[in-house]
Parts: sequence; C-alpha cells; structure tokens
Amino acid sequence: MTTNEIIQLLESKEVISFFFPFKIVFILASLLVLYGIGYYYLKQGIILGDVKRRTKDFLSFQRYTPPRSFSSRTKEISNMLDMGDYRRGVLRMESLFFELLKRFDYSGKNLMHMLEDESIPDRDNLKRLAELAEALRKDKNYSLNPEELQDLFNSFEETLKKFGVITDEVQD
Repeated sequence: MTTNEIIQLLESKEVISFFFPFKIVFILASLLVLYGIGYYYLKQGIILGDVKRRTKDFLSFQRYTPPRSFSSRTKEISNMLDMGDYRRGVLRMESLFFELLKRFDYSGKNLMHMLEDESIPDRDNLKRLAELAEALRKDKNYSLNPEELQDLFNSFEETLKKFGVITDEVQD
C-alpha cells in the first residue's frame, strides 16, 4: 500500500462515519473531566482567593509578597505544639488564619464569621480550629487532643503552601 492509498482510506466516508461516535464520546469525556477540574478548584476556593488577591494587587500596582511573619509564626506554632503548649498554639493558629484571610479580603469580625464564605479552602478544618479556640476561651480547663491538633496543623501547613504563604523550607 502506498502513502496515497492509506490517505484515501483514512479520508473515506466509511472510516470517518465509523469513528464519528468515538469522537463524540471522547469530546464529551474531555469536557466532563475539564468540568470536574474546574468544580474541584472552585470548591477548594484556591482559584477565587488567588483571583481576588491578584486583582487587588493589580489595581494597587503592588506585587503580593507574603509577609515573613507568617512563615516565622507557623514555625513558632509548630514549636509550641511540639513542646506541649497546645492552648497557646491553637489561639495563635486561629489569629494567624484570621489575619491571613483578612489579607485575602475575606470579611468577618472573627474567624468563625469569615468561614460563612464557602469559597475558603480547608473550611472544615478552619471551622474546627475556630470551635476549639472558642472553647478554650470559654473554659480554661478544656482538654485538647494532641493527635487531632497535629493533624490540624499539618493540614493547615498544606493550606498555607497552597496560598503561597510558606514554602517547603518551613517544615522541620
């Protein structure tokens, strides 16, 4: 078979009509995957928060640079949890995320009010953190589970990395 015969075979109406349903199925599957990716990112709030930040930075003619204090405060909180000072660690973690979300233009008088916005990433863990901090403020003898706190802190480190606030060098 020559090259011209192969090309004629591939361009024949029979072959084109045979592959047409496959084309439609693959196009629909691709669109479904793209929709799923978009839905996941919107649900995580990463894109919305990033778009808000970039728009604000563009309109203010300033480049966003995360303050170094967030990295050092994250390391400080990690040290507190390692030393067993869970109460101060939780309260500092709450204030860190309150300031971070405020910096990304989320509104609310405290962390719990900010979490009403569903576009915030890692919202469930942040809600648990706000509940723990509130319980610690109300009851001085409230006992904390160290394993739960370490899991929360690890998930928050990942969230801070997604926001671009800290890098991998913060981890010990």
